[in-house]
Amino acid sequence: MNSPNPILNASNAMDYVGQTVLVEQVWDDVPKPFWSCLHIVGVVLPISGVYENSYFMTLRLGGLDKYPNELFFACIRTIRVMRYRDRHGSGNVLGRIALPNAVGSRAALPARRNGHVPTNGSTGAAHP
Repeated sequence: MNSPNPILNASNAMDYVGQTVLVEQVWDDVPKPFWSCLHIVGVVLPISGVYENSYFMTLRLGGLDKYPNELFFACIRTIRVMRYRDRHGSGNVLGRIALPNAVGSRAALPARRNGHVPTNGSTGAAHP
């Protein structure tokens, strides 16, 4: 299993209870991450000397589970709270990313103005 998740802890894990989330899970022995949409129905916190791992109790969407399953904090790379569609119909159903793993500069590209700026953001000017 991966090292303990530094972002999820007892105080902020409780905020996820009762929420529907989109979760990216990773494991040391599986090369590709696994995405799933789950309902968080509870949190199990570690007890020193008894059980050292924290995890969510989850149910899959669709109500096919008879009992909740464990989702260990150490396996979570990304967790996003699902929101309801806004009244303007933008289709934005995901909340903020709780565990960002940003790679790259994250610099904003210039906006397209009447087709003068190409879609890829290049202005055509030489940059030293």
